[in-house]
Amino acid sequence: MTQLIRSKYSGILEINYVDGQKVLDSKNTSYSYGNLQKVWELTLDQIPFRGIERILILGMGGGSSIELLRDKFKFTGKIVAVEIDPVIIDIARFEFNITPNKDLKIECIDAAEYVTKKTRKFDLILVDVFIDDKIPGKLLSREFWKHLSQKTNKGGRILFNAFTDVDKIKNVTEELQMSGHEVNYMKKINGANLIIHAVKK
Repeated sequence: MTQLIRSKYSGILEINYVDGQKVLDSKNTSYSYGNLQKVWELTLDQIPFRGIERILILGMGGGSSIELLRDKFKFTGKIVAVEIDPVIIDIARFEFNITPNKDLKIECIDAAEYVTKKTRKFDLILVDVFIDDKIPGKLLSREFWKHLSQKTNKGGRILFNAFTDVDKIKNVTEELQMSGHEVNYMKKINGANLIIHAVKK
């Protein structure tokens, strides 16, 4: 049975069961679990976890990447998850059992605001911020990526789910390279998604 929940940020959200798994969808795309979780599983499979102690997630959604990190990849370090939508934070808690604890901090704040205000650095940053199926414009700006690049430890990694917005990532790539990152592309992850993979030199 489909459960519909209204969000001022994302419109109507749907909680469904697909092949026996509970998933969270917006009108036009997968928000958490299901296809999106598979994208992150295939992506994270390609990076080494040795030396990663602190992870930042921009765009927590229902928390599928947190579940992956803990359950499949056995990550036991600190995670900070940023999500602008309090409705989605409630969904993550009550529908998917994603609750804050000593190793998981959830911040209800705009991702662009978070990276300008906070100074802590991370070993791995996942960027997966969408309003429905669109990346907010400010997350494609040079300013955002300049601030974000400063949050990466030496040898740390940024993974950015650009979905299929290949024509919009020139600024992202250039800003990361200027800030000392080596940039590569993971193409057609799970058949479609483009992931930008940047490593701080």
